[in-house]
Amino acid sequence: MSVTVEDLLELPSLRRAKVLGGQGGLTKIVSSISVLESVDPDFLIDELFPQEEYFGSEIVITGFMNILEDIEGQCANIRRMAEGGEAGLILFYVGVYLPKVDRRLIELADELDFVLICMPEGEKVLRYSEVISDVTDCIYRDRMEQESIVMEILDRVAVLPAHLQSVNTVLQMLSDRTATSLVLCDSSMRILNLAAWPRSIENTIKQGIENGLSDKEASRFTLYPERGQAMELFLLKEGRPLGKTLTEQIIDVVRLGVNIWGQQHSEVAVHELVHAILQDEPMKMRRLADIFHIHVEDIQEMWIVCGSKKNSSVYLQRELPSLRIFADNCADTVVADIYEGKLLLFLSNPYSLKEAQQQIMGLLEQVRKIDETITLTRCSGLSDTKDVRRAYLDHQAYLGDTCKVFPWRDYFCIGEIQFVGNCRQLVSQGEDEVERCMDCLKGLWGDEEETSLSETLSVYLLDGDASAAKTASLLYVHKNTVKYRLQRITDILGHRPNKMPEGMEIYQAVAICRLLAIK
Repeated sequence: MSVTVEDLLELPSLRRAKVLGGQGGLTKIVSSISVLESVDPDFLIDELFPQEEYFGSEIVITGFMNILEDIEGQCANIRRMAEGGEAGLILFYVGVYLPKVDRRLIELADELDFVLICMPEGEKVLRYSEVISDVTDCIYRDRMEQESIVMEILDRVAVLPAHLQSVNTVLQMLSDRTATSLVLCDSSMRILNLAAWPRSIENTIKQGIENGLSDKEASRFTLYPERGQAMELFLLKEGRPLGKTLTEQIIDVVRLGVNIWGQQHSEVAVHELVHAILQDEPMKMRRLADIFHIHVEDIQEMWIVCGSKKNSSVYLQRELPSLRIFADNCADTVVADIYEGKLLLFLSNPYSLKEAQQQIMGLLEQVRKIDETITLTRCSGLSDTKDVRRAYLDHQAYLGDTCKVFPWRDYFCIGEIQFVGNCRQLVSQGEDEVERCMDCLKGLWGDEEETSLSETLSVYLLDGDASAAKTASLLYVHKNTVKYRLQRITDILGHRPNKMPEGMEIYQAVAICRLLAIK
């Protein structure tokens, strides 16, 4: 967890302080503390906090010593600090040097959700150093306890004004957080973003990049954004080197920053969200969903659409907007993306099973006119990211086997995929286990008649939905022929083939026959 303005108010040096305005900003994260006394508004605007540049989530201490009577100047300072990303302002010496806090400052702080804190009024003995020491120690202890900086940076960027949500801001936050200089370059080594630590060495770093940094001076990593060309990330850290875990987290944050707040961010944001879901990273998933206003908690279902042709993924990528409409027609929340060459559609609970199936059939009818290898798997009843990831991995592992077991199908449920997975695992246990499973079919093997019986049984259970008419159509025989064979099968088995629970082992046995190409 990261330190917020509200947390600071519990510190010994700030317990008697009062929040005068900007209550909505109490949950803002504080990364450091600074003192600001040279508060000429023009200087502050032009020099310290230039437009479009992030310098914040600091908590700032001031007594407005240079502009004690200038209310407009005080308001201009607060506005520029808020625009620069600062978390709040602590006012010292109210009633001593500063006569009072004007109502206009409080109203502006409320408007901007910029926390305005007043130290006890009329007290000359207050010292900046006590607050600085308390706040610095609190932030340091929190950083020592924190295992991951990824969520912290995402949280901090997400609450900033839109004009500050940028790759440059991400790098600046990382630089401040880790006391490291970060440089992001394109493949030709042109600097795209630079955050120096300390900031005074920025020109030195630029010269180093131009002249070529050695491995001893900087660590270099290649990033591959989801859109665009590869980038080079340089990390320069003096003193104690960055550990492996922290370095990996920095790289992850920069990659996320480039993907989310770089060009084409709306498309890539969805891809990052899908990646977080499938990698079972619920914390990251929720942060990304909040940032882009996607109600991910409503997602209960996933459709996986894929084909086996070389250009199947290209076709699905091109047609993604039109294919998404089928999901939009039967659910309120839909997230769509291409992931590992597959079209993934995440949905809230469909309005009804009938409507979902109608849209699935419509989608398949459209895509299979172009690519007859495309299949769709519906994964429903997903309660969390673990369920989603498990369903995706099962699909990835067993779709090929599922197509062997159900060769006439282009639409599967995840239960069927997982059933075939269980069959494959049973086969992997060896011949003895397979024979035990197949014992229930022994009476159907032998002469020519038994061969036709076993084939009819397989089609009846696996392809024909236990319908004699549909089975007859698939086998190109008369319906009465199928009825006769089913009666013979019933006589041999001693029960109808779809009678439960006996039918369960029959169903599994014919599936394994298909899997092993046993006729």
